[in-house]
Amino acid sequence: MRVAIRPAAPDDVPVLVELYDHAYRGGYSACLDRYGPARPQDFWWLQAEKSVHLIDIDRRPAGVIVVGQVARQALAEEVLVRPPHDLGGGEARTLLQSIFDFLVEMFQRARQDRLTVRCAEANAWALALVHRFGFTLSSALVVARGMDRGPADPPPGYTVRRAAADDARAIARLRDDVFPALTLPADPGRGEVWAVLAERQSVPVGMGLLRADGPVGRWTVGVREAHRRRGVGTALAREVAVVARDRRLVPLTTYWALDAAASGFVRHLGACTERVYLYFERPL
Repeated sequence: MRVAIRPAAPDDVPVLVELYDHAYRGGYSACLDRYGPARPQDFWWLQAEKSVHLIDIDRRPAGVIVVGQVARQALAEEVLVRPPHDLGGGEARTLLQSIFDFLVEMFQRARQDRLTVRCAEANAWALALVHRFGFTLSSALVVARGMDRGPADPPPGYTVRRAAADDARAIARLRDDVFPALTLPADPGRGEVWAVLAERQSVPVGMGLLRADGPVGRWTVGVREAHRRRGVGTALAREVAVVARDRRLVPLTTYWALDAAASGFVRHLGACTERVYLYFERPL
């Protein structure tokens, strides 16, 4: 068996789409930051922004490796493998060794002090890779879908309403205050966005955002510190769910599994886990 890892070219886009869809079959993709099946334009963008390589086995495309960067730290965002035939134990070890050696060389060239890999919990080949070479689990990103249809009444003294055009300045201030380090689902170039405001005595104290992303509505909620733990966030989330229902979108959000507050909040809303992305790292 001959294994080769080479940079993906524009002509490889159809193969990349097929490999990606075989692995994920739709749903939310952390690498593409979108919901639904992969499209050729997704990989045109990916090849412009990140390092994309194809894994060839005996000159046939059998996998893809995507390396990006998060906060100046390189991250192997995808290690997807689909061998053209069943591999024996020795062939599987050879393939895993080739992928590992390639990643080590790439991260060392980038002057990284650790090798970091992200994979979905059902990605058997990536899990075999991190197990074989002694990686440790560092974090997990949870993708949660849906929401119970509970009451959306705000706590006493608060009101919740949908934002209007003249709320733009208040929305901008709230984004800076309650989403200081969050990639918001409010990119104006990627789907229609709706905002919901929570107010106390006509002063905005919290905000929910919803962005259309195919059949789902990506949402997030933030409340100023002095107004937390009073039910304001729940009222915002319930109103966001109403907006999603009105537009026939299924609510979807992501959160870090180690964030106990976020985990408890999403569970309280009745959301179901759709996918978990695991982060592993190993010193170089």
